[in-house]
Amino acid sequence: MLASSPVFSKVGREALQSLLDGASLLRLESGQHLFRMGDKAAYFFLVQSGSVVLYRPSYTGEHKIFRNMEAGDLLAETAMFVEPCRYPLSARAGVASSVYRLPRARLLELCRTSPDFSIAMLEGMAVRISQSLNRIDLLTIGNSAQRLVVYLLDLHMQQRSAWLTLPASHGVLARQLNITPETFSRQLNTFRRAGFIGGRNPDLVLLNIEELCKAVELPSPSLLFEQAEPTTHLGSSLFDCCNYARQVLGRAG
Repeated sequence: MLASSPVFSKVGREALQSLLDGASLLRLESGQHLFRMGDKAAYFFLVQSGSVVLYRPSYTGEHKIFRNMEAGDLLAETAMFVEPCRYPLSARAGVASSVYRLPRARLLELCRTSPDFSIAMLEGMAVRISQSLNRIDLLTIGNSAQRLVVYLLDLHMQQRSAWLTLPASHGVLARQLNITPETFSRQLNTFRRAGFIGGRNPDLVLLNIEELCKAVELPSPSLLFEQAEPTTHLGSSLFDCCNYARQVLGRAG
C-alpha cells in the first residue's frame, strides 16, 4: 500500500520495508483526532482504511477543510522535514478508520543514508506540489457553478466513466470548492432539473456534458478525454487529477 502513494511510487522495496518495520497500526473511531495543529510531529501516517479529514480551525468556529484522505493516502510526510517539526493541520477520522503510524526518525535516517531514496521522495513531493498548484488555480475560477462543473469533469476524466462516485460528502466537497453547502446542493439540483446530470448521492451520472459545459460557459473536454491516457492514483482528495483544468480550462476566455 505504501508503494501506491505518489511520494513513494519510485522508492525501492527494501527501503519501504525499512520504513514499515517501525510502523504500528492505529484504530480510530469516527470523529477521533489523530493529531491537532501545532502538536509536535514525531510520526507521519498512511491510511489503511476509512477516511481522515485534514482541517484547520478558525476563529469563527467553522473548520477550514483542506483534504479528505482515504485508503492509500499519506498524511504529514512533508512536515517531517521542517524544524521545529509540528503538524500544520489537524486530522480526525471521518468514519471508523485504521492508519499506520510511521516514525519520522526512520524516514530521516533513510534520507541521510540513501541518495536514491531521497531523489524518489523529492520526485513524489514534486507531484504533490503540482497538484496543490492545480487546486489553487481551480479555486480562482470566477463562479461556483464553474468550479463545480470543473470538479465533476475532472472526476469524469480520472474515473473514465460518466458514472461518478463522489469521494466525500456534499458538505466536505462544498468547503473544498469554496462554496456553501446550500449553494452546492442547489447547483446540483439545477443541473438535474436541466437534464445535465442524474443519479443519487454518492453516485452521479453525467447525462449531457456538452450542454453542461455550455450552461456555465466552459469548453467541452470530449476530444481531450478520448485522447487522454488513464490516470494513475494520485490520491483521493479534491483536484488530485486536474486533467480538465490543465488541458482545457486554461484556454478558456
